Amino acid sequence: MKIRTTVWVMGVAVLLAAPVAWAQFVPTKENPIAYAADTFEADEGSHTATFTGSVEFLQDTSRLRADKVTVTYGQNQATGKWDVLSTAEAVGNVYYVVDDQVMTGNRAVYTKGTDTMVMTGNVVLKQGQNVMEGSRLVYNVGAKKSSMDGVPTTGSKSRVRGVFYPDQASNQKKTQ
Repeated sequence: MKIRTTVWVMGVAVLLAAPVAWAQFVPTKENPIAYAADTFEADEGSHTATFTGSVEFLQDTSRLRADKVTVTYGQNQATGKWDVLSTAEAVGNVYYVVDDQVMTGNRAVYTKGTDTMVMTGNVVLKQGQNVMEGSRLVYNVGAKKSSMDGVPTTGSKSRVRGVFYPDQASNQKKTQ
């Protein structure tokens, strides 16, 4: 039974990497993914794995943190095993960083079937000094297309807000 549980946990770790592939989490022999949480639960009946409490995944310069991460599996049509990522959901204080890019929000869901990640709730994107804020970010990983919905304001229309700084190197060339 212990071996089966160990295999299940290892499978979860490998599959969990897939939902964050949008953010460059790809497990390799040379670059394993480290993870930690207060608790872990696997439910083979519902094909889910849940990490709860200060959840953190690390690989190279990528880091995902959240209060809770739940992974749901689908059935592999070739093998019949339930080991294909279906969805991954991070809830509560979601923080994702790759190199100098940081994304925060209240909830993020990756859906393998549509290859789409949706982040909601006080979404903030940062890269260096550049900042963009909204209420909902939709990112199609394969198409590399994204959209941001605005933050509700006191008026009737919500707005996307941000601050962009020009590239310092480009500005220096223009002035020379």
